[in-house]
Amino acid sequence: MKFSSIIQAPLIVALLIFSVSFFILSNTSHAEDQQSASNFTDIPNNFWAKDEILHLAQLNKMNGYPDGQYRPAAFVTRGEAAKIISDTLEIPDTDSTIPFSDVEENNAYYNEIMSTSTRGIFQPKKDGTFGVNEYISREEFATLIVRAFKLKDIGTSINFRDLDKINKSHINDVQIISKHNIMTGKVNGNFEPNTYVNRSHFAVILHRTLKATKLIEKVPSVKIIEPKFSSNFIAVPEKRHFTELPIDNDVQTFIRSNDSLTFLGESSIKYTFAKDTIYSYAIKGKSAYLKVTKRLINNGDYFLFTELKNTSNNFVKIDIIRKQVDINSVELHRYDRYPIEEKYDDTFGYDPTSYPTGIIEKTFTNGRVSQEMIGQAYRSKELKLKYSKKAFSNTRDLVEETEAYSSVFLNGTHISINTLISHGYDIVDHWSMSSKEHLFIDKKNMDNWMSESAINFRKRNSWYTAEGPYNKMATSVEPLPLSFQVYGRNLLLVKEDRALYLYMQNDEPYFYNLIVNSFVNLQNFKGEKNYWETEVTSTYLKNLYNITAPFIDTRFNEQIALFLYRSGKDFKDPNYQTPLRNYANLLVSQESKGNVIHVDPDSYYIADYFPLVQDITTHSSMNHVLGGMNILLTAYEEFGDEKYLTTAIKIQSAIDKEKDLWLRPDGDIWYKVSTDKEFIGRDYSHLTLEDLINSYKLWSKIDSSRLPVIEELIRSKANYLSKNKLGYTTKIKKGLKEIQMIEILPQGSELTDAQ
Repeated sequence: MKFSSIIQAPLIVALLIFSVSFFILSNTSHAEDQQSASNFTDIPNNFWAKDEILHLAQLNKMNGYPDGQYRPAAFVTRGEAAKIISDTLEIPDTDSTIPFSDVEENNAYYNEIMSTSTRGIFQPKKDGTFGVNEYISREEFATLIVRAFKLKDIGTSINFRDLDKINKSHINDVQIISKHNIMTGKVNGNFEPNTYVNRSHFAVILHRTLKATKLIEKVPSVKIIEPKFSSNFIAVPEKRHFTELPIDNDVQTFIRSNDSLTFLGESSIKYTFAKDTIYSYAIKGKSAYLKVTKRLINNGDYFLFTELKNTSNNFVKIDIIRKQVDINSVELHRYDRYPIEEKYDDTFGYDPTSYPTGIIEKTFTNGRVSQEMIGQAYRSKELKLKYSKKAFSNTRDLVEETEAYSSVFLNGTHISINTLISHGYDIVDHWSMSSKEHLFIDKKNMDNWMSESAINFRKRNSWYTAEGPYNKMATSVEPLPLSFQVYGRNLLLVKEDRALYLYMQNDEPYFYNLIVNSFVNLQNFKGEKNYWETEVTSTYLKNLYNITAPFIDTRFNEQIALFLYRSGKDFKDPNYQTPLRNYANLLVSQESKGNVIHVDPDSYYIADYFPLVQDITTHSSMNHVLGGMNILLTAYEEFGDEKYLTTAIKIQSAIDKEKDLWLRPDGDIWYKVSTDKEFIGRDYSHLTLEDLINSYKLWSKIDSSRLPVIEELIRSKANYLSKNKLGYTTKIKKGLKEIQMIEILPQGSELTDAQ
């Protein structure tokens, strides 16, 4: 039987509402009662048409929808009725056609409409249309049943109080079907010919007809086991459009939408460790677009990123339905078991974001266990400030973070619903990560990660998109919305340093997936360039130097290059050396470009930022200076090229000569030196000490004569932290052990992230 999709796409098909097979049909069980889990979330034990609906579903005659609902109160259209009748009677497709003006060949019910119409069950309307989307009235339904099942007049006289309101073309069929006790009048003695037939009435009448024509036997009443709903589950009684996505053979995935979707295309991108498949849709009549990206990791796990972009003021609601069978039990491990205590920061302001909803753990009937991480939904408005043809800044105004996930478990089937709601001129993002096995092999490790995410929620990415994660930006960026809820793609947080560290400790698949996702995001962010350009303007830099985005942040590029070099080497990426070489070459070239602050002809600091539009030299901060020098030393070790060592020596020479100027009276280090040689600003608490320790380790292998000045700076910085009980990071503790200075470990708490 030919099947035409609502949406014309080679891999995306609209799910037919009803089943496609029949015949003859008797239930051999005659027990007093049967007990089973319900097939539908909206048919309870006390529903008046329960037995008929469940029996027809058991016979695969009149099924429900992909979201587990039957929608008993929804009216039946003529197109749907043609489908049900054609399938029930197994009417074959026909070569004969009737030129209905409202039925094109790509209509989902085309074959059934033609087969039932050429048999005379349906007849054209007076205007030449079929009326495919018009609801069936009771008098029309009576005629369809009489024609389809060839019911005969059995002679009994039936009178209705409203007989005069029945159309003459239907009155004889109303009499016949009533004499067979298939369609009887209402309690008030009326037939109500113009009342529309809903799905529950349709099921009861069809069931009675099948019994009256001896096609089925009477079946016992079924006592159902009620489905288990999540507390936030909301039934959708009205009809919806359903479009299937070919995401996973084991998990049926559907888009449920208020409005029909137009398929715009499918594309794919291959990466070293992953592959993206992107499905794009337009939402009919709404000026809104849906993009679903499956990011398949080379271990078989995958991310599912969903983006709803609305360019109008129309309300749009999209649900991603995920349906899986043969499940014995389901447990949701929620993040909010670990409350977030402090959401305000002097630099970033109030951050309303939190963490994902949690991990759905499914145990199958065969004992297998799978896990899926479910993110929140993030609704935001896109902001863009253009300075020139080549200069602009991009941020997002976060409107709200909401829990998108709800679910129902019935009859061994788990149905999850992730809801995206747009209110107009906004973007709604959602993500999930799925594995056919465990994302976290050890529950303790999973709990530790959730707890850590609550403590460090600003630095643990929760708002993932296919283009990279969004995090709270400092309030000193532009464009800055009136809400101050400004978010952007912070390059330091696109790379997953913490995930890499934890993966190297315990091989958890979840962290492996985060690292691979980071590889993809960094590659996409960089594009064809050899370095990473910041896309958000800092008003701090703009006020100082009139610098706007895009510009090169040396710290960002240094840490990304090291992350890709180290992780790529561990992951056996054949191109793992490329980012290191490219960035080291960029640093070497800065002296000739004038992006340095000279101490003397043979000593200088490389500037922190390289403007791409403006021609200006910025300040140099100690952490940027050390980070750049460490990259050059690493590149020298890797490639043996003297130019990297030469540039590193010039930087270290500048530090050696101005060591006393860098040290503050309290033992801390000044944050930066300006182009006019002024040392100012309060340094980071831990970051610079981590960099100094790395410098010590690198120079130890290359030129130990450079160590005394670095050691003095390390001891002074560590002593300052200890006096003020500012604690230390895991990296500081590990580093001090490696360079045999653990005795100076600062007093205070151990932290995972540098402050």
